[in-house]
Amino acid sequence: MAQTTKGLDINKRGNIIVDENQKTSIPRVWAGGDIVLGAATVILAMGEGRRAAASINEYLAGK
Repeated sequence: MAQTTKGLDINKRGNIIVDENQKTSIPRVWAGGDIVLGAATVILAMGEGRRAAASINEYLAGK
């Protein structure tokens, strides 16, 4: 993915690096789940999805 998406930071395992709000190194791009954590449980992936959705909502609301 990093080879095709310039500016996307990944770790040595090839997972996307995100901040505490699931934001990637590319503005207005969020990520979560297995692409961030590697093989994870559904519960962890759902939690990341919720954090990303909340962050996207705040961004769109102008907060």
